[in-house]
Amino acid sequence: MKDAKRRLKQRCETDLKHVHDSIQKADLEDAEAMKRFAAQKDKSEKMIKDNEDRQEECWRKIQDLERQLQKLGTERFEEVKRRIEENDREEKRKVEYQQFLDVVSQHKKLLELTVYNCDLAIRAIGIIEELVAEGCSAIKARYDKTNQELDLAIRAIGIIEELVAEGCSAIKARYDKTNQELADLRLLVHQEYLGVFRRLYKTLGQLVYKKEKKLEEIDRNIRTTHIQLEFCIETFDPNAKKHSDSKKDLYKQRANIEEELQMLKDKMATALELFRPTEEALIQAGIEFVHPIEEVEEGNLQRRSKMVEYRAHLSKNEEVKIAAEREEIKRAKQLMISQGPRTPSKSTQAIEYQ
Repeated sequence: MKDAKRRLKQRCETDLKHVHDSIQKADLEDAEAMKRFAAQKDKSEKMIKDNEDRQEECWRKIQDLERQLQKLGTERFEEVKRRIEENDREEKRKVEYQQFLDVVSQHKKLLELTVYNCDLAIRAIGIIEELVAEGCSAIKARYDKTNQELDLAIRAIGIIEELVAEGCSAIKARYDKTNQELADLRLLVHQEYLGVFRRLYKTLGQLVYKKEKKLEEIDRNIRTTHIQLEFCIETFDPNAKKHSDSKKDLYKQRANIEEELQMLKDKMATALELFRPTEEALIQAGIEFVHPIEEVEEGNLQRRSKMVEYRAHLSKNEEVKIAAEREEIKRAKQLMISQGPRTPSKSTQAIEYQ
């Protein structure tokens, strides 16, 4: 009995020793694991910090590139504006120079004809003066001969009067012909100006259309950025400041686009007002033409139709909206056809786009 208890005690002590060794071994493994975890955590923190720094550098470069792109776009717009103004001045100068040459040429011909008639009249008057002088010197000696010379002088005066009358008729006919040629020239200039105005107005219309589409895109981006900002604020996301700065930049871009859009519309209104005398002259002359306003509206409708078709292929979920917009475009075309050729009133200042 005692030996059994002694053996049990030895086995328990052996087991306790094994348990103690296992605990020491587990403590050592736990310490090593904690060291490895701490080292891995430090390494992860460094990698995350380096990744954040690299992300900040990338965002800074993106912002710099965006500012450069905006600056280049502004410079290109100013250059296009300057080129359009230079083209306008050059076309106007050519037309005025051609008008000057034509008017001077006609006036020169009239002056040459007048000088020729004056020379002819001077020679005729000289002949009359010689006849009168000869008649006066011989009047006492030969009365009969003087009467004959007087008859000759009277016939000469009649011839001179006929020549003067014919010269006046020729001058009047030439004057009427010159007026008609000037009228035809003015009509030709109006037709050429119609072509120049059509190109200018269509170009301005395309720019206005693109600027308005750019405004719509910026508005969508503002709404998206606002939603992202609200979400970041609610979730305490550190990217909230980035979205806030992006939203401010979008508002600045929108203000610049609106200013450029208003400038383009003012330029269209000015060009339309300058075109009004040409339009009235062409209508008075009975020349039919399609007004550039109708061409701009037709072009915008065609572009909208293409965009609707593109969206119809890209998004099946917007079929109801697309069908409604197609119906709106169809009604607009029918309204244009029913109204016929449109002549803008004097109160028309700009074109409103859909």
